[in-house]
Amino acid sequence: MKPSPLQEAYFRFVRLLEALELEPDFPVLDEVERSLLNFIAMHAMQGKSLLVGDVIFLNRSASPATLNRRLSKLARAGFIRYGSDADGRKKYLELTPKSQDYFAKLGHCITSASQQT
Repeated sequence: MKPSPLQEAYFRFVRLLEALELEPDFPVLDEVERSLLNFIAMHAMQGKSLLVGDVIFLNRSASPATLNRRLSKLARAGFIRYGSDADGRKKYLELTPKSQDYFAKLGHCITSASQQT
């Protein structure tokens, strides 16, 4: 079976991503962490602020306890930071420059894969 051009582009992306993940400075994220980071970034790109509770209750990728632990791990790794409102009762999630660099590298893989013939 000969793959279509779109399938070829997708598999080029997968190969580029695998190569990127082998680089020593590229962060290793599991599926839950990647899902959380994508979820937070998608809301940030739409200009929406997310509370920690919003992420835990809107994201169905894992149990609330697991999501809370993974948010803490993402914060310790420097991908997100916690911001708070004026009275300090609400904790917002914010992307960091490290997470923006992570998404830029993924975007580069996508554009490289789509430009190859």
